[in-house]
Amino acid sequence: MDLILSHHRTDFDAFASMLLAQKLFPQARPFLPGTVIYKLREFISLFRNTADFPDVSKLRKIKGLEIGTAVVVDTRKRHQVKDFAPFLNQAKRVVVFDHHPPTADDLDAYEVEIYSFGANTTGLARKLERDAGTLDLTPVEATIVLLGIYADTGNLTYPGTTAEDALVVARMLQMGADLQTVNEYLRPYFDPAQRFVFRDMLHSAREIDIEGYKIVLTLQRLAKPIQGLSILVAQAGDMLGADAILGVFGAEDREGVQLVLQSHMPEINVAELAHRFGGGGHPGAAAANIPQAGLEETAESLLAFMTEAPWPTTKVRDRMTLEVVTLPPDISLSECADRMNRRGVGGAPVVDDGGRMVGVISMRDVEEAGQKGLLHIPIKGFMKHKVITVQPEDPLVSARKIISSHNVGHLPVVSNGSLVGILSRSDVLRSNGRDARPVELRPVAAA
Repeated sequence: MDLILSHHRTDFDAFASMLLAQKLFPQARPFLPGTVIYKLREFISLFRNTADFPDVSKLRKIKGLEIGTAVVVDTRKRHQVKDFAPFLNQAKRVVVFDHHPPTADDLDAYEVEIYSFGANTTGLARKLERDAGTLDLTPVEATIVLLGIYADTGNLTYPGTTAEDALVVARMLQMGADLQTVNEYLRPYFDPAQRFVFRDMLHSAREIDIEGYKIVLTLQRLAKPIQGLSILVAQAGDMLGADAILGVFGAEDREGVQLVLQSHMPEINVAELAHRFGGGGHPGAAAANIPQAGLEETAESLLAFMTEAPWPTTKVRDRMTLEVVTLPPDISLSECADRMNRRGVGGAPVVDDGGRMVGVISMRDVEEAGQKGLLHIPIKGFMKHKVITVQPEDPLVSARKIISSHNVGHLPVVSNGSLVGILSRSDVLRSNGRDARPVELRPVAAA
């Protein structure tokens, strides 16, 4: 017998991957592990006619079983498929389809196909279309695939989501995938126990600034196991405006800690963080289970890794514009307007002969002076003296938040009291994939 298997606590991405793997290996039989996430369990009970995958207990009852090929999807870690260990050990061939980074716990596989997509389902859908020459699914099958991709990419919003994920989503919609069903099973619904935990999560949340990023840490001891912790953590992170949220959970009656980590920023790869604790996942969502660990000690270790790790943080100097239009303080407002119109700018820093920024003037200020008949006075008599600035080594994310909160279009960049560049909204919005470049900082003189 050939088998199709996946990790414990099977989620929608793993389930959809098993569905597509069965089309690639039609002779193989899919079996679920002993645990699946509760939303998937509800889904399976309703759509059993399309994907009636028995669990491992049925497999154990088959006598005289000989395993030919074992197809493992959405994982390659031994401890995540321990329910199937006896069958994997006797399999003549193990084939893996996964999209997670390698670890020391990886299976010995005859064939391994690794994807760089946000969802493992995406890779199998593309392989099926490539190998079979077509991708022909029923509307219900397309809905399952859509659930898998949306669940693992946060509806195509998590870091690590790719254009290929979106293209497969489009194909599933063309095949009749039902968005109402997807919304029903991915939309968070909290039962009374979950609402109680969620309330305590918000109450205990601790906000920490690391390199300009808002990191939220929440610790909680649970009286009993709670389903859907990842959804609770994601919702708490959204409500608190976190760039990343670290959920640390323990049980009141036993040792052990569960980590649930979420990130909205590509610079904060929570999969790498979870890997330090023996877990894994994706750059935007990861988890780890740590037996024989204490809650507070684990939280402190987690924060230590966060603060000590060399996160690849983009700085203001990586995006700022060096060629800055500046104005001297002694010219008239009339000449100021002429110069800004010629250079096509709506405002400019005011810089003295020594390169020190002494204020800022905007075209709106000039227009206001014109209405009062004051265009003959020098800039220094009408400019704004209190200017919000940033420094070249400030994290870009901090500058972005300043632009948003103060509703300013430009931020002068100052080093040692001298203007060295300017950061605009356009600079901030440039592709996150842009490489940092070495910049020689020189004071900017008045034009």
